[in-house]
Amino acid sequence: MTPRRPFGALLILAAVILLATTAGAQTPFASQALGQNVEMSGARDVGRGGWGMADTDTLAPGTMNQAALADLQFSGLFFSGFGETAENTGINFDRRTYRTVLTNIRLALPLRRAKLILHAGFQVKRTMEWSSRYDIFYDHYGETVSGIERNQRTGSLYQVPVGLSWRLFGGLALAGSYNPVRGVIEEQITQIFTDPLDNYYLSNIRDQADDLKGQCYTASVLIDALRFMHLGASYTTAYDLTMTRSIALSGVAERRRESFTTSMPAEYRGGLMIRLPNHWRFGADGQLSRFSELTGRPDWDAIMNDEWTLSAGIERTWVRTQFGRSYDMPFRLGVQWRQWAHTVGGSVVNERTISAGTGFPFSNRLGMIDLSLSYSLIGDVEENGYRSQVWRLGLSLTGLEPLVF
Repeated sequence: MTPRRPFGALLILAAVILLATTAGAQTPFASQALGQNVEMSGARDVGRGGWGMADTDTLAPGTMNQAALADLQFSGLFFSGFGETAENTGINFDRRTYRTVLTNIRLALPLRRAKLILHAGFQVKRTMEWSSRYDIFYDHYGETVSGIERNQRTGSLYQVPVGLSWRLFGGLALAGSYNPVRGVIEEQITQIFTDPLDNYYLSNIRDQADDLKGQCYTASVLIDALRFMHLGASYTTAYDLTMTRSIALSGVAERRRESFTTSMPAEYRGGLMIRLPNHWRFGADGQLSRFSELTGRPDWDAIMNDEWTLSAGIERTWVRTQFGRSYDMPFRLGVQWRQWAHTVGGSVVNERTISAGTGFPFSNRLGMIDLSLSYSLIGDVEENGYRSQVWRLGLSLTGLEPLVF
């Protein structure tokens, strides 16, 4: 009997996610500098706290550590995304926001089964979505002019990695990728004067768009010679991010373009996984990017600081039932602590997260659906002026096809 293949259903589900993916407001913390780190390799990793650098799964490996793809036996297609709602509060401020984001797409093709894998994809690294409104007042030659000012910021920074993963020998896998970096940051400031009613003051609109372009490289390693403990690490090079800015001013009829270069820091990742009895596993990861060393944006110098992330959690892997006709679902639980790459209100922004997750294998385990649910607390009203409570539902789809070149 020919096993059912999940690619068709997976593509339909992926299309639904793509159609549902919309831009939406985040939190007020994303309104500055490079916004929020939203990198997500999969709901499987998120459900157990975010770790995955040392994870190995010879049938459906994760994509956090590219070296883990070296064990892939079939062609694989991976999709990951999330939907979230955030309750944002501050001094005389209360606002709820919603959004959905498709963060990761990856295609992996075995050139030699479980030995040499070609992979490429799309990965959102950072997003900046926020809008605000303020009352404004001016004294114009003794006449009081008032109105409103609206500020809207949207944008994202993403990579398109292309690389190879290689199982050098039992116990050691290596990977490398070339990562074109692209993105855009759009900001609009609108001033509308409403009083006096018969005023002749024109509305002012300032549109600014930064087109982002750069490239970097990632090297990864996975050491799994010991069955009870695995280690993984990666290094992504520092790079220059070229920003081409376009500015348009209405009411003044001015347009101009300018270009400048921002030096982005290197990123370091590392992690371990320890096998426990009865199909349980413990894992922990760390991430560091020294954004305090970022140069090329004098307007950001005073607020940039190092970004780091610590993740830890447990997972019970899927297990065949007693008669081998079905599977017991996996269970995952984890915690994460992240310091953001910029300060708000003169203080660092801390994001603390607790998460849980599970998953469902496809027929013959030629694919997986993974789910995660997390709660994050971002910032502090007294220190940052804002606090955000975020509930996030993550979804990952993995489809495998027994095609090998």
